[in-house]
Amino acid sequence: MTINTTVTTQPPVSDMAARAREIARRLPGQARRQRLDTARLEYGPLYTLAEIHQRVAQTLPQKLGFIRRAVFQPIDSYQGLIPDEALIKYDDAVRGGLFSAFTVVTPTYFSQKQVDPWIVAQVDGAEVYAVIAQWDDSEDVMR
Repeated sequence: MTINTTVTTQPPVSDMAARAREIARRLPGQARRQRLDTARLEYGPLYTLAEIHQRVAQTLPQKLGFIRRAVFQPIDSYQGLIPDEALIKYDDAVRGGLFSAFTVVTPTYFSQKQVDPWIVAQVDGAEVYAVIAQWDDSEDVMR
């Protein structure tokens, strides 16, 4: 009588899934895809830089002879008041580790800054941005 001593064990499905996620994290393309998917789930649609320019500028009403545009400023050098709720949203986004850069974008008429700044963040490893927070600067009202 022969006893088969070779043991073939299959790891449980949950272990395989965890292992696959760990492998994906080490592959830059897979990690980028995961960051993009997570950013979309948590923050909604992602936009290109041109789309952010356009969306922010369009928050201003059209005025004859005035050009609507957006001014970008790194969040760490922004000197306007950022409401507490926007700061909390910013901190949560920083802690999430999905983003590489944060910017405050303010709608303007040519060079005249207006109200209603936005905080946008660039997804790490991608040329797309998520809107983190918006607020009405004149009334300190969050959106």
